[in-house]
Amino acid sequence: MQKIKELIPQPVNMDSTARSLWVMRRALLLSSFPIGVLTLGIPTYGPTKLGLNAVQVGDLLGVYALMMLLMRPFVGPAMDHFGRRRFFIGGMALQLLSNIFFAAGSSFAWLLWGRIAQGIAAGLLWLSAYAITADLAAEGKHGNLFGSVEEMLARGGLYGAAIGAPFLLLTHFDPTAWAIVFAFYAVLNAIGLVWAWRYLPETHPPAQRRDIVITLPALKPTLTHQMLVLIAIVLCTSIAAAALAPITIQFVLNDMKFDVIVVALAYVPSAIVFSFLQSRLGKLADRVGRKRPIAAGLITSGVASLVVPNLILLIPIIGAWVLLPLVAIWISVAIGFSAATPAEQALVADLSSAKSRGTAFGLYTSAQSLGQAIGPTLGGSLYESVAHSAPFYFNTLVLWLGAAILILLIRDPYQRVPKPLQPVLPPAPPSQWPTAGGGK
Repeated sequence: MQKIKELIPQPVNMDSTARSLWVMRRALLLSSFPIGVLTLGIPTYGPTKLGLNAVQVGDLLGVYALMMLLMRPFVGPAMDHFGRRRFFIGGMALQLLSNIFFAAGSSFAWLLWGRIAQGIAAGLLWLSAYAITADLAAEGKHGNLFGSVEEMLARGGLYGAAIGAPFLLLTHFDPTAWAIVFAFYAVLNAIGLVWAWRYLPETHPPAQRRDIVITLPALKPTLTHQMLVLIAIVLCTSIAAAALAPITIQFVLNDMKFDVIVVALAYVPSAIVFSFLQSRLGKLADRVGRKRPIAAGLITSGVASLVVPNLILLIPIIGAWVLLPLVAIWISVAIGFSAATPAEQALVADLSSAKSRGTAFGLYTSAQSLGQAIGPTLGGSLYESVAHSAPFYFNTLVLWLGAAILILLIRDPYQRVPKPLQPVLPPAPPSQWPTAGGGK
C-alpha cells in the first residue's frame, strides 16, 4: 500500500516551475506510449488482420500529419488569447480517445478515427507543451528544458514499443492482443490526464493575453525577418528529413539486404540517444548559443546522408560488419539532432515575445508538419524515378544549405549571463521533486 501511495503525485505548489514542468513531462511521457507500436503496427496489423490495402495504410499514416498541419496555425494564436492549460488538457483527452478507438480497432474506420483524434491531439498537446515550457523556462535555460520535452516523446515511444511490440509479435498481431495493448495505453494516458488536470497550472496569465485577430498586421510582431528566415529553414529541412525517413529503411532492407529484425536492433542505440540525451545535449544551447548546435546538427546529418548510400561499396569487403559503421552513423545523427532540436526551439522562443509565443510556435510547428506532409512523396519519387541514392544526396544538399543560411542570415539573440566575480553562497538543497531536464 505504501508503494502505491508513492506512485501517486502529491499536491504541489503551483508557483514552482520545476514541479509544473515535472507534471507536464510525466503527462507527456504517459501519452506517448502508443507512438512506437503504431509505427510498426499500422503497416503490419492493418493488411494482415484487417485486409487493408496499400492505399488505406497510406491514408492511416498520412491523416495524422494532415490533422496536425490543419490544427497548428489556429492553435497558436488561440493559446495566446485563451491560455495554454486548456489546450494541453484537451490534447491529453483526445489522445485518450484515440487509444480507445485503437483498442476497438476491428476495422479501417476505427483505426482512421483513432488516427484523426491522435493527429488533432498532437496539434494541441505538443504545441501547448512548447509554449508552457517557454513560459516557465528561466532566462538562459530554454535549451535544456525544450530538450526535456522532446525526450518525453522519444522515451514514451521507446517504453511503449518495449512493452507492446514483443506481445504483439508473439501473438502475431492477434486482434485481442492489439485491444489489450491499447487498453493498457489508455489507462496510462488517463493517469497522465488526471495529473495534468489536478496539478498543471496556467502559465499564460490573463494580463499577457491578447485578442485574436487573424490578419497580417496582427502577425507582424511575430513575422520578423529573422523568424521568417528560420521558418523557411525549418520547412526546407523538414521536407528533406521526411523525404529520407521512410527511404532509409527501404534502402537498408532492399539494397543492403538486411533482415528487418536486424535493422530494428541496429536502430536501438540511436533511439536510446533520442530518449535520454536531448535534455542533456540541449544544455549546449545555453552554453554556446543557439546557432552552433543547430548548424552542427544539420551539417552532421548531411554528412551521414552522403555516406550511407556508399556503404554498399564496403559489403564485398567486410560483409555484414557494415552494420557497425551504419549504427555509428545513426548514433551521430541522433546526437546531432538531440542537440539541434532543443536549440532550434529555444531560438523560436528567443525571437518571439511572451504575448506572441503561441503564434510563433504555431508557425514553427506548422512548417514542420508541412515538411512532413510533402517529404515522403518527394522522397519516394526520387527513390523510384531518379536513383535509390537520390533522396540521400538531396537531403545532404538541403541540410548543408540550411546550415549556411542559418549562419549567414540569422543573428543569435542568446547572450550568456556572465559568471559573478564575487563568490556566492551555495545553492539551496535540491527539492524532492525532479527538475526538468533531470532525465528521471
